[in-house]
Amino acid sequence: MTGRRGIIGIVTVLLFGAALAACGGGTATDDTGTGVKSATIQGQVSGTVFVAVDNGTNQEVGRVTAAGTPKRFSMTIPTGKNYRFYLMENEDAGNTGRIYPVYMGAANVIALTDNAVGRTIDLGMVNPDLATGNAMPANNPVMGVPGVMAMGEDRNIPPSLSASAFGMGDMQGTWDIHSIATSGTIGWMHGVLAIDNNGMGSLSSRFRNGIPWPSMDNVPFAMLPSGIVGMVHDNAFHGVMTRDRNMMVATWTDNTGGSSLWIARRQGGAFHQEDLYGDWRFQRLTAGNDNVTSGCAFGTTTISSPGAAAISTIRAYGGGMNDNGWTLSMDNDGILTVAGDNSFHGAMSPDKNMIVATATNAQGGYDFRVMMKTVSGVSYTMSDLMGVWMLNGVVSGDPSARDWNYGQMVMDPSGQAMFSGMMGRMGAITMPQLPLMMDPSGAVTVSVTGMGGGMMNTMLDQSLTGIMNPSKDMAVISYSDGNGGYQLRMNVK
Repeated sequence: MTGRRGIIGIVTVLLFGAALAACGGGTATDDTGTGVKSATIQGQVSGTVFVAVDNGTNQEVGRVTAAGTPKRFSMTIPTGKNYRFYLMENEDAGNTGRIYPVYMGAANVIALTDNAVGRTIDLGMVNPDLATGNAMPANNPVMGVPGVMAMGEDRNIPPSLSASAFGMGDMQGTWDIHSIATSGTIGWMHGVLAIDNNGMGSLSSRFRNGIPWPSMDNVPFAMLPSGIVGMVHDNAFHGVMTRDRNMMVATWTDNTGGSSLWIARRQGGAFHQEDLYGDWRFQRLTAGNDNVTSGCAFGTTTISSPGAAAISTIRAYGGGMNDNGWTLSMDNDGILTVAGDNSFHGAMSPDKNMIVATATNAQGGYDFRVMMKTVSGVSYTMSDLMGVWMLNGVVSGDPSARDWNYGQMVMDPSGQAMFSGMMGRMGAITMPQLPLMMDPSGAVTVSVTGMGGGMMNTMLDQSLTGIMNPSKDMAVISYSDGNGGYQLRMNVK
């Protein structure tokens, strides 16, 4: 896990092309008639809100919600001050959102002198950089706009955004981890990860495909203000924390060279066997040595006293069809086991509405399962799907496609999913936009009426399905690509 060049905690220095020329102004005179000298900052964002903070007072001086297609923002702020800027995603009522400090080259503190009076400073597209956790504008005004100067770095978070910002303290604690590797040493793993207040982790109680696996000590983690989780000295590791700080999802190349997806849940709280009872919807990815024993499946399960799980519906692609007739037990810590199956191991989320588990199935395939509980009174609309989602996924089956991937999915009001910042093991990848829909039960499927020119193959159209959790901030999607590849992707808002 270590020994690779680090990406977290190091500011990436990017030099962009010359910024767009300012429109008018450029003299130190009042441009408003109010005695206030000012300049206009504008651009485009994939998120929702752009914030300007006075670096001297650490207070907001401007906040504007982007609108239109594409989303555009514009704000007028006084000159003669130093500023920090922030991009916010999913900022709405009851949601503090995620924040990305805006860097222009190596600096996030920018001075607007009186030479910038009356100018319109166009940043172009301001996109999150998922490697550094910063946002980078397409146009760097420091490189070409008079009156705009880089003034170094200040990582302080203003009080008005402190509720949105993640910190190292959010990682401190003990976590149960379940993962699946689709290449390298193919199979599942579960273990316990303890992280101290400095981000140093120790992974113990590891089992891989039923075999005890060595512990790993002194694993350095990093947490960025946006909730992106990194591993120092390992540029393959990329994760994200949920807004309630109780779950983490990550992809990485493990120490066997395998493409891996893992989900961690924070330990704590009291659990009871009765917490299992009810209806659950599940997604399952099976990893094997080929595209015959690999597969994906989805369906519904009812768990009743004393823990008997009965699948009422299932649709599977590829291997691992047999998936019924097991009895679950859960201890007071929320750890799940199955009578007569020593390979099964799972954990329930702190809110008791999600289960993650690993097992070896009857055909010898390695299963990774995510289950979401059906909660009475919780219904879903398309608006719950809107916004920006962080993605982490893996592909099993097709030897040419076994890979991890991460990036962002931006859902617009029309139901079109657009993907940005997508990365795989071999570098940047592109994905066409995808029309999605969600029914009142929280099931996500492809919207055939929104496909337009037919950008997807028939198999993907038929097999893609997802489920959203009752908190509406996590979703899991699986599908077959029709070429022997099967994907499971976790989505975190």
